[in-house]
Amino acid sequence: MNSKSNVLNVILKASLTSLVGFCSFSVVAENNKNWVDMSDPTAVYSNAIIGGGTEGVDFSARFGSYLSGVYKQRFTVAAKHNLDFYEFNYLLSNSVTKSGITFDSSWNKDIEADHKDYEDVNDVSIGFFAKLDFMEKRLNVYPKANVGYIWKDDVEDTTYVKFDATTRYSFNKMYWVGLTPTYTYSFDGLHLKEWAVTADAGVQLSESFGINFSANNDEELTANIEFAF
Repeated sequence: MNSKSNVLNVILKASLTSLVGFCSFSVVAENNKNWVDMSDPTAVYSNAIIGGGTEGVDFSARFGSYLSGVYKQRFTVAAKHNLDFYEFNYLLSNSVTKSGITFDSSWNKDIEADHKDYEDVNDVSIGFFAKLDFMEKRLNVYPKANVGYIWKDDVEDTTYVKFDATTRYSFNKMYWVGLTPTYTYSFDGLHLKEWAVTADAGVQLSESFGINFSANNDEELTANIEFAF
């Protein structure tokens, strides 16, 4: 009987300690207004990310800086899927209008189109985005429209448009979840008329450290560790 009581006491103490620690950490996170917002895909700051999942290991680095007045910019370099393909991206944002433009590119990426697999395809696009906030900024929507171009030696050149609406809901400074529906339509070349969906969830443990997870309709799962600076 004493043995069972001791075990129960240990469990209760551990549970209470974890709960107190969790609540304390949540309060600190909620009150800290200086943290970067890792849930915001348009936020401008510098970071390094290492991730891994069903498609291999990913690495990325981002450099964010202020320009003049209300303008900020961000450069991103990434190596994805065990260095199988690379990304070079640029974002320019206006902090007053909460909008901006992007230049996105991927190189040597494998894609699927017309029920076929194509290897080492190159893709560049230019886009416009905006940020819309609701529910006292807990719910944020980031609509974006891109015009892009796909090419490769043995693939017909393709011009396309892509629309997505990344949605993020933040419970507090620490926890957030998100969903991104995407529609792509091609005008020529490869036959692209497809929907895609990505679900995300993240935990920001400090002003410079966070973890997030994502899954999409292609059954790709990824976990990322982020260091902001």
